[in-house]
Amino acid sequence: MNSVGEIYRKRFEGKLDERDRVWRDLCRNYFQRLILPSETVMDIGAGYCEFINNIAAKQKIAVDVNPDTQKFAGRDVLVICAAPQDIPAKFKNNVDVVFMSNFLEHLSSKDEVMEVLRVSKSLLKRGGRLIILQPNIDLVKEKYWDFIDHRIALNGKSVVEALKVIGFERVKFVKRFLPMTMESPFPKHPLLIKLYLALPPSFRPFVGQSLFVGHD
Repeated sequence: MNSVGEIYRKRFEGKLDERDRVWRDLCRNYFQRLILPSETVMDIGAGYCEFINNIAAKQKIAVDVNPDTQKFAGRDVLVICAAPQDIPAKFKNNVDVVFMSNFLEHLSSKDEVMEVLRVSKSLLKRGGRLIILQPNIDLVKEKYWDFIDHRIALNGKSVVEALKVIGFERVKFVKRFLPMTMESPFPKHPLLIKLYLALPPSFRPFVGQSLFVGHD
């Protein structure tokens, strides 16, 4: 298989500015409600840093094996070029929010999924949150496999169970949250994104991704 960097450079060629604009509006209209500006946030699988660059936080950390991540991180973002299992021990119990978007489906096995979730929980302070935005195979069916780097099939119940197994007693699960990709007929104008997120989840069209929030 091609390297991580090569796959994503090809997939997102010419689309990065649009992706950044959409993530800016997603952060403003939803994710910032879950995160205080005084908190430390770590984005695992940060990619091109669309989330971590646009969220307001006291300390921002991007984790990714893709060396391109460093090129796109904002000046206020610390980049760790490593797999989650290799995050330095000094961050353990020092993070308020761990965030991951479209990440778990790229891992090599469900055992690795569990390992990454355990690592994520170990990073959190007491009262911290793990926020996961994740394609849900129950919603998108065979389209889940349209991406060559998707290896693990996950649905809502499996992710919720995994979070509870590793010790998150309280898990928020929004099954119908966002479309699977930005190639969907997704409303990309800022006002339309705000209106989309204001809809009850059951009325949102084109959905393919679920949202999970585990409270430590």
